Amino acid sequence: MNYSYRYRLRPSAALEDQLAWTVDTCRQVYNHFLHQLNRTDDTSAYREQKLLPNLKRWWDDLKNVHSKVLQKVVQRLYDNLSTLRGRKENGYRVGTLNW
Repeated sequence: MNYSYRYRLRPSAALEDQLAWTVDTCRQVYNHFLHQLNRTDDTSAYREQKLLPNLKRWWDDLKNVHSKVLQKVVQRLYDNLSTLRGRKENGYRVGTLNW
């Protein structure tokens, strides 16, 4: 039998603020790439992930977020699109991704 252990995270106030800031920054990156996706249809997750180093030079706050986290944000966007596409093919009425 496999066990999945759960631990309660009790961060300090400073760490809690840093985590909230990181989540908010990831939300902004997600919305940025969603806006880019709505403007152009011919993109892929890998092509968008290649833009992250240039985006970090332009957007100074991204230097404080680990690169793998930003890559996962872009991947999550494309996973969400794939899920919507699959549900639409199965006959569900779906809308678009929102900000």
